Amino acid sequence: MVEAILVGTSKNPKALINRFDHEFRSFKLNYKVNSKGNITFLGCENYDKIISGEKFKHHLANIIADIIIEDWAHLLVNRIIRDHYYYFNEEEKKSIKNKAIELLQTDSFYRPINRKNKIIQRVLEFLERNQEIVLEGFVNFRLKDYIHEIEDVVDIAVDDFLLEKEYLEFIRLLRYFVDIQEPKVNEVHILLEDNNAFKLVDCEGKQIESEYLDGFSVDLLNSSINYEDLLISALITLAPRIVVIHLVHLKEPKDTIKTIENVFGKRAKRCNGCSLCNKG
Repeated sequence: MVEAILVGTSKNPKALINRFDHEFRSFKLNYKVNSKGNITFLGCENYDKIISGEKFKHHLANIIADIIIEDWAHLLVNRIIRDHYYYFNEEEKKSIKNKAIELLQTDSFYRPINRKNKIIQRVLEFLERNQEIVLEGFVNFRLKDYIHEIEDVVDIAVDDFLLEKEYLEFIRLLRYFVDIQEPKVNEVHILLEDNNAFKLVDCEGKQIESEYLDGFSVDLLNSSINYEDLLISALITLAPRIVVIHLVHLKEPKDTIKTIENVFGKRAKRCNGCSLCNKG
């Protein structure tokens, strides 16, 4: 009879039990639940009658890696935010946490498959010399690089949150300027192109001539002025009742479109093909 392997936790034993219930069912393996102080242990014994010891340890390491990545990641993110970003309010902390978890799950960003394989290897190395693994201690002392990685992700999530907050404040200010101004024109059509050029025309396709637009009719290929800033400034100066964005010449959507729609709200509309698009 092989010696039982014990997996313990004090943080969230219910998640551990649920994971064991689900994963062990396919192998028809059983386990026992015991407690030592505040730690709940799940004991895996007599598995050698059903599955080889090496295969069982790989299966168990896979389960533990999933628990750490899917359940513990949330606990670690919460702890890092609590310890390092305590000055944010609860709603802001929640937003930062959601951004961090999303980044951790993004394959192109942090390669969760590679992360899981690394954790599996660490668990297998640990089980070669130990029959008892407590998740709190294992994560804190054997997966310090994983914790540092999550700290980096939380830092990025905070930066993204602050940039988004700054952007929303910027949009709120621009919307205020638009709302308090008397419209200078009724309707403006924007012809956007991929080469960072734009045209402001009326409903007949004629370039808008206005004393308010002196200096705004610019192709940014020959300008050092930021494309989005120039266009948004021109639109706010005109404060039109209707803004129509023509997209037919764009290969991919631009952030400028989102900004215009956020600032002008229901006044902004999109067009994916019309006579004006063809003229552009």
